[in-house]
Amino acid sequence: MNLKSGFVFALFAAALISSLSSFPLYSQNSSWLWPVTGYETGRGLIGWPQQEMDGELNFDKIFISAPEGTEVVCPADGTVSFFSVGFNDSMNSTSSYHFEADNFDAIFQELARKGEYEFLPVPAEYLGGTIMIRTDDGRTICIYGLSGDIPLKTGMRLGKGDAIGKVKYAYHKIKEPHIMLSVTGRDGAPDDPMSPFGLKSTFVEPGEPEPAPEWLTREQAEEDFSILVEAYRECFPQWERVVAPERMRAFEAGAAEAFKEGIGYPEFYGIVYASTTSRLMHDSHIRLRTPSPGIDAVPQKYVPNIIHGILGDTVFVRHATEKYREHLGKRIVSMDGMQSGEIIGRSRDMVSGYDGDNESVVDRLLLVRYWYLYGSVDVPRTVEIVLEDGTVIEDEWVRQEDSGTYYPQMTKNTAQYRRMAASASGKFGFDRIDDSTVLFRLGSFDLTDTDLENIAGSLAHYRDVPNMIIDVRYNAGGDDAAVRKVASYFLNGPSVDTGSYRMVNDTLFNSLRYSLNYYEMSVFGGYGRREGKPGFYSDDRIGVIIPDSTVNYGGRLYVLADETSNSAATLFPSILSRNRRAVIVGRETGSGYHYITGYDYARIMLPNSRIVVQIPLVKYVLDDVVTERYPAGRGLLPDYDVPLTYEEIYTSCEDPVLEKALDLINERKIL
Repeated sequence: MNLKSGFVFALFAAALISSLSSFPLYSQNSSWLWPVTGYETGRGLIGWPQQEMDGELNFDKIFISAPEGTEVVCPADGTVSFFSVGFNDSMNSTSSYHFEADNFDAIFQELARKGEYEFLPVPAEYLGGTIMIRTDDGRTICIYGLSGDIPLKTGMRLGKGDAIGKVKYAYHKIKEPHIMLSVTGRDGAPDDPMSPFGLKSTFVEPGEPEPAPEWLTREQAEEDFSILVEAYRECFPQWERVVAPERMRAFEAGAAEAFKEGIGYPEFYGIVYASTTSRLMHDSHIRLRTPSPGIDAVPQKYVPNIIHGILGDTVFVRHATEKYREHLGKRIVSMDGMQSGEIIGRSRDMVSGYDGDNESVVDRLLLVRYWYLYGSVDVPRTVEIVLEDGTVIEDEWVRQEDSGTYYPQMTKNTAQYRRMAASASGKFGFDRIDDSTVLFRLGSFDLTDTDLENIAGSLAHYRDVPNMIIDVRYNAGGDDAAVRKVASYFLNGPSVDTGSYRMVNDTLFNSLRYSLNYYEMSVFGGYGRREGKPGFYSDDRIGVIIPDSTVNYGGRLYVLADETSNSAATLFPSILSRNRRAVIVGRETGSGYHYITGYDYARIMLPNSRIVVQIPLVKYVLDDVVTERYPAGRGLLPDYDVPLTYEEIYTSCEDPVLEKALDLINERKIL
C-alpha cells in the first residue's frame, strides 16, 4: 500500500444542511463548468465554505449531491496532476492508494483482492476516487468521491466537459451520494471554490498570521519548549536513535538557564533552531517553517567583505570583494580570536538538514554557508581576521546592497552553473556524448505518467548504446512510485526483496493538538504491531520491482550522485546499487540509505512564540541489512568517490564527477 496523507482544512457535517433556502445563489460570469452532468450551476449544492458543525469550520470545500453513477466532468481545461483511490476518515486528513491500474474501478478491484477493505476506518462505500486537475491558469481543482473505468494518467490533457468519473461518496458523515470539490491557488494555498462557477462566494481568504512576540516570559518559553520536546518524542520515529539521553539533558539544562529571566524572540528562535541541528537532533526533513529573525526576516542584511569557507580541517578565504581579492584562497588562522578548530566546531554545531551520520551534506554546507558561525546577519559588525601569512584584517561588514562584486564570480561557463541550469530547465533530458555513451539527466522524480512514457520512448531510442550515465545530482526527490517505475526500465531481474516497510511511533500523539494539519492519527489505518518491536508497521507491498518487459535498457549503467541527491533521488540509485545494476560515482547521497522520513509531516505551532516546526511522522525503511558497503547511519556511498573541492563548486569548467564516470567507461570498469 502506498499511503499518503494530505492536509484538509476543516470539519463538515451534512446533518446540518437540509436545503439551499438560506444560501443566496447569484448568476455571475462563470468560467468553469458545473461538474455534474445534466445539472445547472448550483443544483445539488449541499455544503459550502464557512459552515460550522460543533464549532468546526468547513473552510474551503463545496459538496454536491447527485444520484450515484451520475457522470462527473472536468470543470476547466487542464492537466491531470494526480489521481488515486482513498478515503476521508475526517475532514482533517485524506489517505490514498495508487496502484498500477489506470482507472478508479480497477484500483477498487485490486484493493479488494489485496484485502485492504478490512483495514478501512470508514464504511467501504466511502472509498472513492480522487483526481487533481491543474488548470491552465495555475490553479488546481481537486474532486473527491468518484468511481468509473475512464482511463487516466498523470500529465494527460483534459478539456472542459471531458468525463472524469461518476458520483460515488466522498465523506462518511454525508449519507447521500455526493462529490467534494476544493481549489488550490497558484501559491499552493486554499482558494475560492465558488466564484469560478458563477456562485456568490462564502469563501474567506486566510488572514495574515499574527506577528511574532518581541519577548517571552519564563513561563511562556518553558511551555513552548516543553511542547516542542514532547512533539519530537511523540512524532519523530528516529528520536531514540538520534538523541542520546546525556545530550538531551545538556540541551534542556541550557534552555532552562536561558529562560530564567524571560527571553527575546530571536534568542528563543535560536534555541528552537538549535534543536534541529547537531546539538540535539537532525534529519533532512525536520525544518522550521517560520523565517529566521536573524537571517531570513530582516529588513536590512549586512555582509562581510571576506567570506570564509570550511573544507575538511581548513578555514580559508572563500570569496572576497575587490579590496581584499588578493587574499583569495589563503588559510585563515583566527577570526575574532577563535582558532580554526573552534570556528569549525561552532559552525558544525549549526548544521541542520541531514540524516544520521551523513558526512557529505555537512561538508558541503560548511563550505557554502559562512553565517553558521554568526547565527545572524541583521546587524553590522567588525571581525578581526588573521591570515596564514600574518596579515591582520579588520573586516567591517556593510549593507548587502553596498557590498559590490565578490570574487571569484561564478560564470555560465562553470560546470556547477551548467548543472544547476540543466536541473532548473526541466525534469529530465538525454544527451549523446559519443557513439558509445548517452547522458540521462534526471532532475526530479515528480514525474507524471506522460513524463514516464516520454522517458521510456527515449530509452527505446538509446537501447543499443552500450553505456548510459544517469545524473541524479541536484534532484530533490519526488514520488517513490515514479522511482520504482524508472528503476523497472533498468533492472535485469526482479529486485532484491529487502523487506521494506513503513513505521510510526506507538503513542497517543497528544502534541498534535498544536498541529496545523493533523488532529488525529487514524490516517495510519492499515498499520499494525510487530511482535517484540515498538511502533506500528505497514509492509511495503510493492517493494519488489519487476523489470519492464516493453522497455528495458540492458547496457552498462553509471549513476552520478552526491549530497544534492535527496529523498527519492537517494532511493533510486540505492535500488540499482543493491541489485548490483549500476556503478555509483560521486559522493554520499543527501538522504540516508537505510531509511527516509520524507513522507508525512506534522506542522507544530508553538502557541506563545508561534514558531512552526515540521516533524516527520513516518520512517520508510528500504533495507535493514548493515554491511561494509552499506554502513549504518550513512547515505548511499559511491563505488568511486570524487572528493568535494572548492574548484568544483565555484570555479571549474570541468565536472569532475562526470569526468570520473567517463574515465571508468574508457577503462571498462564495472561492478
